[in-house]
Amino acid sequence: MFFQAITVALLSARALAEDTTSPLTFSYNTFLNGTVKTTSTTYASNVTASARITASATTTSAAASSSYSQGHGWESWPRQWQGWQGWPTWWNRPSQTSATPTSSSIATSSVVTSYVPNPADLAYPVFPTYPASLANGPVASGLPNTTQFAKEAIALILDAKNASGANCQQCKTIMVGLQQAMRVQQELLAEISYPICNGLSAVLPVPICIGLFQIASTDVGATIPAMNVTGDDGSLLCAYMFGVCPLPSPPPVNATALFKGKPNKPAAAPLKSSTKQPLKVIHFSDYHLDPRYVVGSEAACNGPLCCRVFPYTNTSANVALPASLFGNYLCDTPEALATSLFRAIPKVTGFAVDDFAFSIYTGDLVSHDIWELTKPYVALNELEAYQQFYNGFGPNVPVYPTLGNHDTYPHAFTAFPVDTGLPANASYPLQQLWNYQNVSAAWTNYGWLSAADAQSVVNSGLGIYRTMTKEGLIIISLNSDVWYYFNIYNYINGNVADSTGMFSILVDYLLDAEAKSQPVWLIQHVNTGGSTSFEGHPAQTDLWYQIVDRFNNTIRGTFFGHTHADEFGVVYSNNATVKSAQTAAAVGWIAQSVTPYTNLNAGFRYYMVDADTFEVLDSMNYYANISNAHAWVAAGDVEWQFEYSARQTYDYNKTLAPNEPLSPAFWHNVAMDIASNATTFHTYTDLRTKLFRPYANGTASAKAITICGLTSMSVPIFEACLGVHASITSFL
Repeated sequence: MFFQAITVALLSARALAEDTTSPLTFSYNTFLNGTVKTTSTTYASNVTASARITASATTTSAAASSSYSQGHGWESWPRQWQGWQGWPTWWNRPSQTSATPTSSSIATSSVVTSYVPNPADLAYPVFPTYPASLANGPVASGLPNTTQFAKEAIALILDAKNASGANCQQCKTIMVGLQQAMRVQQELLAEISYPICNGLSAVLPVPICIGLFQIASTDVGATIPAMNVTGDDGSLLCAYMFGVCPLPSPPPVNATALFKGKPNKPAAAPLKSSTKQPLKVIHFSDYHLDPRYVVGSEAACNGPLCCRVFPYTNTSANVALPASLFGNYLCDTPEALATSLFRAIPKVTGFAVDDFAFSIYTGDLVSHDIWELTKPYVALNELEAYQQFYNGFGPNVPVYPTLGNHDTYPHAFTAFPVDTGLPANASYPLQQLWNYQNVSAAWTNYGWLSAADAQSVVNSGLGIYRTMTKEGLIIISLNSDVWYYFNIYNYINGNVADSTGMFSILVDYLLDAEAKSQPVWLIQHVNTGGSTSFEGHPAQTDLWYQIVDRFNNTIRGTFFGHTHADEFGVVYSNNATVKSAQTAAAVGWIAQSVTPYTNLNAGFRYYMVDADTFEVLDSMNYYANISNAHAWVAAGDVEWQFEYSARQTYDYNKTLAPNEPLSPAFWHNVAMDIASNATTFHTYTDLRTKLFRPYANGTASAKAITICGLTSMSVPIFEACLGVHASITSFL
């Protein structure tokens, strides 16, 4: 069959990123004449020619010239932002031209084992077809039949009802019936997938719907029977699944118990700016590598993910917009685009790779086709991405990763050891342990974590770790699936703030660092706030917020990904009872994505970091304009460009001293400027998409949500700002 060809080849570009005299070869899947074939293209350096892509190995030459689209390059920005003279002497401003830096001489260590993917792991899943008699029959005596469940669920989804007492109660009543049925038949969701998906065909293609239901069936059928569906668990589930219940308020926090008898914040010791040269730290996120990407397939499809030839794709249809080797706006990241990031770092930053102290990666490795996942595919996607990170950074620049909601199977479903009494097929040892073992072994293999630090990923049962960089910074990686709204396991004791125990471990780590005067960075994936929607549970994000406030003198940075946008959010003391520069306690840096999905340019950044205090002095941001992706095929590689400096862009009145960090107070003032100054609001929202065109003028409502997000780093504070105590984001 045509789609079996997709399993034959994995994108395997192995570029010599810093040797500009070496040929660059890409191997990939391509769609030609209705079939998928394996193709190779080689770009020879310093020779001008047009690329030729065929179904066999093809040598193609490329020009090394650069081009900038009008309105996208930083050179078109106001002149006062280009030549700011306030930098200390050690601050090397990137030049507009891409000078070739000295090679960092990356070499593979003999002790590192390279990951070799198995192409068979790319295969799409095959789902069972349940006969009509099973789908329509009663689950057990006295229970509604499955067709009735399907009918009621369809009505909730399609009616898009508002949160109200009556609608909430209706949803909970349905959940009670589902709970009773799933106690008898765990795979009920798979069995009713066909009648439900046929009923939803007008809004969701049947193959996608069936994949979602069947992949989720085991976990949903295990967890709903364990929930209190008539209480807070049911309220949360009905709020985030259907938008029909108000979100419950988080429980009050016993600060003395939470902070182990030390609820009071010690007086802040004055931080003295370092006289050393700042550290340079790469931050990249949301790689979303797509090993099933097919060059030449439809890049302007009507489905949720394009640039694919799915098993159900009509291969005889004309292709309106062929997928480029280097990516498209409605698609995840092909390897040629993904690995170009590492090739670009020395070219656009002006620094050799080894000049960077380390890198943080804030999650999401796996592609977005959550209805077509298999466990082998997720493992391949994760391990192939980590291998690319190591190939790109080499042995001297460690990567400190955190796990994202897509870095699981099924998507975002993360069981915890505390979830006892669940069926074995949905319990932590089978559902999640394998993943922590895989990724922690990779992190140790590449030398990013010691064996002992990596072992905590597994031993904690939470996928978390604590480590110290060679510079003396403590990095704590949290698992944001603990608060993520799509994680079905979070709805068991969903309004208990620390049911998993992760926050207790975090407090232990922070108390230890506080006692030793050690600086800390927190890395996690799903943002607790700071964006235009909230996708966390109120109780857990409230607890995270209070912990960060309590330890803000120890925590010098908190970093997220997830939204794919370039954003930030400010944490305030005393649960944001007063929002001011004086009460600003921390800032959450939400990094832009590498993936262009959806309608975004690709991006990454690096921070200039005080070498003693580990406060961020500046954020230097870069992007690749995906509208040029087809031109890059002729040029031979992706053209990355300098986008902006946070310091120059937002401190346009030059109020900061040369060595002064971008403090929480600074970001509070930026948030207020965004709220009150139309020019700054335009700048922020334009940079949020990495200069995607056309720029979209938001509605008044969208502007209000944006401004609330900037000063609301927990769900309850976001709700209070908006004046809405219902989810503004539901996943159905």
